[in-house]
Amino acid sequence: MIRQHYEDELAELNRDIMKMGLRVEEAISLSIEALKNKDTDLAQRIINDDTIIDKMERDLCDQCALIIARQQPVAGDLRHLISGIKIITDLERIADHAVHIAKGTIKMAGEEYIKPLLDIPRMAEMSCSMLSRAVIAYVEQDAELAFKIAKDDNIIDDMHKQIVRELLTYMMQDPKKIEGGMSLMYMSRFMERAGDHVRNICEWVVFDETGEHENL
Repeated sequence: MIRQHYEDELAELNRDIMKMGLRVEEAISLSIEALKNKDTDLAQRIINDDTIIDKMERDLCDQCALIIARQQPVAGDLRHLISGIKIITDLERIADHAVHIAKGTIKMAGEEYIKPLLDIPRMAEMSCSMLSRAVIAYVEQDAELAFKIAKDDNIIDDMHKQIVRELLTYMMQDPKKIEGGMSLMYMSRFMERAGDHVRNICEWVVFDETGEHENL
């Protein structure tokens, strides 16, 4: 009976982490939509709604702490909860990058982008896919999947480097484009950092299953 209650608590925690992951994924997608469409109203909504994700982080960390205090888990069960706390923190930080993009969208309101927004949305699409799969890997304790997902971060890193090179070319050709180019570099950097946090999540999934800290 005690074990069943514990497993029920873990199942509830996993469901709640998945809900937070979906909320963060939506924040990233909407922030890019706002950026593409220069939609300052949507950008402001993303900023306002970040308080919801912040509250989810606090509540879920408290939930993990209560399970540890009540159930006093050991070995693999304890690793799962510790990993959960770390993953929840990374999810919140990914959401912060969505907020940074939203704030950048408002700052750039009324400006013409110096190049079409093609690669940054692709980075966001890949980041969201990675995020969704990484949360599933945690819930299913699938280290093999985590290893595969982490490798995709190299693609996002390469895309960011390519964007920076292109923007620098535009800026060198026309100094008037420096401010706009720097703004888009920041947007790309925020997406690159989001990918890094997903990789962190994958590392905690591996720790959850193996007990080993891997630099993926």
